[in-house]
Amino acid sequence: ILILMDVTEREHGERMRREFTSNVSHELKTPLTSIYGVSDMLASGMVKPEDVKGFAGTIKEESARLISLIDDIMRLSQLDENTVIQEKGVIDLWEITQEAVMRLSRKAQENDVELKCVGTSAVMKGVDYVADEIVYNLCENAIKYNKKGGSVTVTVRSEAGRCVLTVKDTGIGIPPEYQEKIFTPFFRVDKSRSRAMGGAGLGLALVSEIVRQHNGQVKVLESSKKGSMIAIMLPV
Repeated sequence: ILILMDVTEREHGERMRREFTSNVSHELKTPLTSIYGVSDMLASGMVKPEDVKGFAGTIKEESARLISLIDDIMRLSQLDENTVIQEKGVIDLWEITQEAVMRLSRKAQENDVELKCVGTSAVMKGVDYVADEIVYNLCENAIKYNKKGGSVTVTVRSEAGRCVLTVKDTGIGIPPEYQEKIFTPFFRVDKSRSRAMGGAGLGLALVSEIVRQHNGQVKVLESSKKGSMIAIMLPV
């Protein structure tokens, strides 16, 4: 008797788990090391009274980054275990997009980026706050990795039985070899820039998982040094 078993998928899953664990450890260690170093200097009395406020600010910023990272990790874990997607109802992706864009308008102004949305009603079955997470994460990324004086255009439409959302920016672009990898946890095209902005590389991974659970598709439609466009296709 000869038994053949294809273990490719299992090996791939185990490799991804090992990489995820390694990345989580590294991402958590960075802010914790900074917090420990600053607090140690404060505790030992090495900091001048006039500099205490600045050091306390560093602890606050790194703590906020740590909390945000843990929240994203927990969110991704919940999505992976299918404990988040509740019973779907009828929602309008256009209305959700308008609300998300409105909430991000201040951040866009702070980054000197023009943020606008165009489109029409696109009704589908889904969970409103989960759909909001898709739009918010995509738009926030487009603002974060844009250029001064750049723009982000969000478009929503119904097409051939699908709700289509596209986010087009004038940012740094995504090289062809990275266009599939950007949806994996902790992957970042420009690591130094992401760290400076507090990004952990989980936003697009969350988007990808949510879209998958809605039986949809997410992909990079176009990208160059002048910007990129990411599209989400969700079944009506």
